[in-house]
Parts: sequence; structure tokens; C-alpha cells
Amino acid sequence: MIFINARVIFPDAIREDLAVTVGARKIVEIGAPVAGANDVVDLHGNFLAPGFIDLHVHGGNGHDAMEANAEAFRAICNYHASGGTTSLLLTTATVAFPDILLALTQIGKLRGQIPEVAGAHVEGPFISADRAGAQNLEFICEANAELIGCLLEHRDVIKRLTIAPEIKGAMTAMKDLSEAGIVVSGGHSNAWEEEARAALENGMQSVTHTFNCMSSARRRGTKRIAGLLEVALSEPKICCELIAEEHHVSPALMKLLYCAKGSGGICLVTDATAGAGLADGSLFRLGGRDCVAKDGACFLADKPVLAGSTSRMIDLVRTMMREAEVPLPEVIAMASVNPAREAGLANKGEIAVGKDGDLVVLSPELEVLQTYVAGVLSFRAERTNSAAEVLS
Repeated sequence: MIFINARVIFPDAIREDLAVTVGARKIVEIGAPVAGANDVVDLHGNFLAPGFIDLHVHGGNGHDAMEANAEAFRAICNYHASGGTTSLLLTTATVAFPDILLALTQIGKLRGQIPEVAGAHVEGPFISADRAGAQNLEFICEANAELIGCLLEHRDVIKRLTIAPEIKGAMTAMKDLSEAGIVVSGGHSNAWEEEARAALENGMQSVTHTFNCMSSARRRGTKRIAGLLEVALSEPKICCELIAEEHHVSPALMKLLYCAKGSGGICLVTDATAGAGLADGSLFRLGGRDCVAKDGACFLADKPVLAGSTSRMIDLVRTMMREAEVPLPEVIAMASVNPAREAGLANKGEIAVGKDGDLVVLSPELEVLQTYVAGVLSFRAERTNSAAEVLS
């Protein structure tokens, strides 16, 4: 399959003079178009970008990762393919610990059948009750050796784990998890600066949904002390998740993060829950709690507390470009090459020879027209009178 007449997006540039060839599930050639080639896909000047990678997604279209079955996993992946996502980490919630282990077991069993599933992100139960957000307070617990040992039995599945640095057992847990190759992300945390810096020394290399459910500068006695947020902003080695939609983060905060971290220090994430893709007013469950999709976001049903987003990755890409004024190649990198690096997905995240044929075709208006996973079409936009029609 040879893609021609595309504006090909690389991390540092957009090129219009290249053909991209995919064979045997991989990108096998990038070069000048060859006349008379077979299996040509003419993109008619639309963008060709690397497939998006979502490090933090609980669900979509009425389904949640905690359902722990193939039907739910496929429904989630199919929904997010419409937003250009070709790989994702199914994300657990703060629920009974056996249910988390069951979800991890099922993700491990089924990821070979569902190529979009790249592994798991464990969010909770090792979090602060003071910064729980929509997570279920009933199941928050300490990071004791027994529970961490159970998680380490799934080290081949878990790519990422969110933990509050200040909770009991966190430092030892962070060290053990990072030594096992799991990315440790600080989040749902009320940590003081010294606790956040101790976490850095013990393996923390990321923070979860920056600006949300994390401590920031406050007074202790006569001094103003940094929180997890300021430590993350000031430490170059920390990569920051960002839910770039205006319910979670305003445009000014998006710009602040970009100025502090640059494009290389940000991973766009949806934090989408089962309400994503549902009609306004639809009810769903997250970690045993009743939630509602409303006004383009998700909330607890009984109080105005955010419970994830309804966004797809392409929605975040558009917002980051238009509201935060970040150049398109850099925004695409935040949705592809950066999360590939964070999740250890060496064969994904870039349009480069030898990488997986995970690609997304975007219109000039940044609408997803087609999504390919390992060279296989996983989503095609419905026929319209726009640029999508020329690819039908």
C-alpha cells in the first residue's frame, strides 16, 4: 500500500513530496512517488500523521476497561479509532483490588487479539483521599509490599502506574515498579515539594493529568512551598500528561505547560471514560460510581466533579493547536512519538522506515478521515461533501 499526494507530518516538519509505503504491517519505504505503482492510496493533499497513542483511557461508547472482556475492549478501541488512536493503555480505576487484577489478567490475555491494546495503566488505588477526584474513596489503600507484589506479577502488561508520592509505602513501591520497567507517574496527590522530590529519586518520571487532582504551591508556616505541580513543571526529566480540553485545563494553562516543558515534555491523553461517545445526559458508571455525560465532559451524577472526559485524541490535537497556538508537527508529536517513548513502544509513534504501519489521515480541518493499524484500515469517516469523500 503506497500513500501518495499527502502532507506527511514528521516531529519537526511537514513534507509534501514523499510517498509512504506500508508492507507486512510495517512502513517499508519513504521516498519519491513512483509512477505506475500498484495499491496506491491517493490522499489528495490531506495530512498523513503517525497513529495517536493514548496513555490514559478508561473507556468509550458506554464501555469501561473494568468490564474486563473482549467486547468492552473492542468497543473502546473502535470508538477511539475515530479520533485517530491506534494504540492505547486501558486504564483501571480505584476499585476492589481483585477487580484490578482481573482486568490486568484479561488485558494480558486479549491484547494479542486486539492490536490497539498496548497494555495497561493502573490509576489507583494508591492515591490521596484529599485529591481523589471522581475515584472511589472506599477502595483507596496503602502501597504495601503484598499488593505491589501482586501487580509485579503483571509487569509485562502494566506500562504505567499512577501513585501519590506521600502515601505510606509509596517510595519503596516506586523503586520496585520502576526497576521492573513500569513507568511511575505521580498523581491524585497532595504531596509537598520534598515528597515530590523524593519520588523523583525513587523512580517517578511522569505526572498524571497535569493541573488536575495534584497539589500546587501553598503556605506551610511562613513559607510558600511547591507542590507536585511545580516540581513537575520545573524538572526537565518529568513528562506531563495533559487533557487538552477546556473543562480540565484552560488555554492559558495549556500555554503555560508548553512554555515550561516544550513539546517533548507533554503527552496528550484523553482520560476518556465510558461516557465518551454517548448522548448528552447519558448515565454510566466509573469505579462503581454513577456518572453523567454532560456539556462535552463527564461528571459524577450527584455533584459537579469531573469524571474523565468525552474527548478523542483528535479533539485534543485541535484544541492544542488552535487554543494554545502550538505548531501542528509539535502537537502531533505530543500525541504520538512522546507517548510511544513513555510507554516503551519502540515500533510506534513515527512515520519512519521500520515502524509499525499505524497511520491516520487528517483533513485540512483536522478531522479524522481514515485510521490504519499495522496497515489495516480500522476507521473510515462516513461519506460527506468534504475532503472525506475523495477517499471513499
